[in-house]
Amino acid sequence: MWRDLEIEVDLCSDCNLRKITKNSILGEGDRESSVMILLDSISTEEDDQKELLIDENGKYLKKFFEFAKLDIKKCYLTTLTKCSARGDMVDGKCIMKCKNFLIAQIALINPEFIITVGDKPTKLLLKNKEDIRMLVGNAYEYIGGIKVVPIYDVQYLLRASDKEKWKVVRVLEAVVDSMKKLISD
Repeated sequence: MWRDLEIEVDLCSDCNLRKITKNSILGEGDRESSVMILLDSISTEEDDQKELLIDENGKYLKKFFEFAKLDIKKCYLTTLTKCSARGDMVDGKCIMKCKNFLIAQIALINPEFIITVGDKPTKLLLKNKEDIRMLVGNAYEYIGGIKVVPIYDVQYLLRASDKEKWKVVRVLEAVVDSMKKLISD
C-alpha cells in the first residue's frame, strides 16, 4: 500500500505545486508509530534535500520535541501538501487536492495521536474555526478514536511568550506520558 501511495504522489499533477517543486515528500519516519506529526508545508530547503525539519524552522521545532523527550525518530512526520510551494504560501485548493493522500497515511498508520503543528493542519482535521490559541493544550477526538493534539506553528513560537512555549512543552510531555501508559498496559 505504501509503495502505491508513493507512486500516486510522485505522479500527481492535480495542482500547480508539482510544476515548481523539486521533490515530492509523502512523509518520513516510523510507519508503525503511535504518533503522527502533521506539519503545515514543505520548505524550499526541505524540498531540495527531500527531508523534513532540516531548515531553521524545523530545527527550532525539534528543540520543543527534544525538551519534551518526544523522540521524533519514533514518530511519523508528514505535511498537508506533498510538494513544496518553494517559499510561497500554499493555497487551500492545493491542500484539498492532497487531503486524500493525508487520509490514506492516517489510515495506514492508525496512530494514537496526531500532533498538528499550527492552524491549517488543526483546522483541516478538526473542522474547527476557533483560534489556535484556544485549541492548544487540549486533545480532540478524531476518526477511530485518534487524539488530535494541536500545538502552535514555528512562526508563532518564535515570537511567543515563555508561558506559551512552556505550554507547548507540557502538551508534548503529556503525549509522551500517554504513549508510555499505552506501552505498559
